[in-house]
Amino acid sequence: MFPLRRRGYGDRVRIPRRGAGSSVARVLVCALSLQVALVACSPPQLLSARSLLASTWRGYQRDFITTDGQVLTPLAFSGWFRSEHVRHMQTTSEGQAYALLRAVWVGDRDLFDRVWRWTREHLLVRPDHLPAWLWAPDENDNWGVAGAGSASDADEDLALALVFAGHRWHNPEYLLEARAILNDIWSIEVVLNRGTYYLTAGDWAPGYWPGIVVNPSYLAPYAYRIFAKEDPGHPWAELADSSYRALRACTWALGEMDGVGLPPNWCLIDRVNGHASPFATPEGDVYGYDAFRVMWRVALDAVWYQAPAARRYLEDSDYLRRQWARHGWLAAEYHHDGTTAYKPWEDPSAYGANIGNFVVTDSRAALALMQEKLMASYHTQSGLAYWGDRWNYYQQNWAWFGVALASGELRNLAASR
Repeated sequence: MFPLRRRGYGDRVRIPRRGAGSSVARVLVCALSLQVALVACSPPQLLSARSLLASTWRGYQRDFITTDGQVLTPLAFSGWFRSEHVRHMQTTSEGQAYALLRAVWVGDRDLFDRVWRWTREHLLVRPDHLPAWLWAPDENDNWGVAGAGSASDADEDLALALVFAGHRWHNPEYLLEARAILNDIWSIEVVLNRGTYYLTAGDWAPGYWPGIVVNPSYLAPYAYRIFAKEDPGHPWAELADSSYRALRACTWALGEMDGVGLPPNWCLIDRVNGHASPFATPEGDVYGYDAFRVMWRVALDAVWYQAPAARRYLEDSDYLRRQWARHGWLAAEYHHDGTTAYKPWEDPSAYGANIGNFVVTDSRAALALMQEKLMASYHTQSGLAYWGDRWNYYQQNWAWFGVALASGELRNLAASR
């Protein structure tokens, strides 16, 4: 495999530029299901994207998930915890939801049940059915709820995982638990403003003034189309449609700033005219570690539902494709005007999310990105498989999600209804 230069605990990863080749990567790319005919593929070997996804899932379980189902997320900086045995860890509702989604997609019911049980016992402590977003140690190394607010992306991912589990394993209990969460997502995190529904960033966001706080990477139209069948008492299909209105408002212009087709990490929707402006958070207007997930989420809507709005959004948002064609690499973060943010670096998590844009609009470029970037970040060490930096939680999840999407391994498990 390509050598990777890793800098520190949980740091970013630089991947070699286009040009070098890897026979393992070529074999793996030939096994993908992107419907592009390739010539000069290596002879068939006992390798496939599915086996890679399975092996990196096993590695992730060993490194990040405890036996009782808690997902431990290493922090990328030194913490202030006094005890050496506390490895600067925390647990988030996002991490629990990612593990649930991956477990149900690979069919790992035992792990799914353990993660869900831990989540239910430790994070479902609010008076509603939404999980607290953060569980972490205090200055005395005592673990507990450190952030009781909700994060709407984790809430919808968790609900979707439960819906999928109900259908995959024919268990109505999962569906009942999903519907309770869906009811509270709608009543607490969705707002109706001048006839348009918006998913806000969390329970704190609906009352924010002067605008509606939206994290574009939280918008998941594919999930809302599924929720419309599971929870027909709420107009989820309308939310799916209006999410593209919010995405477009945030993507192409933020107040005085003209955009190049890259959504920001955060934006503020004006309650009167529906226009978008920057939300005052650090890196809020940057296309970065929140925002690049938009491409993956919109791609799922295009792949599962052939949604015209999804394809149109990705086709119009062509900046990443132009950068790839020109340079053969993508920066992990860009400013809203398309200039690289900070020092340009590459990151497998960014490639894993960004590949969604390519899968829908340019499958040949998607294959090249898969081979030269994602497959190049695959490693094994002492029998354990991982992506990029072994201890980078975000890379382990988003490289996996990207490879799974591009290889056709993310099935809509509720589609049979």
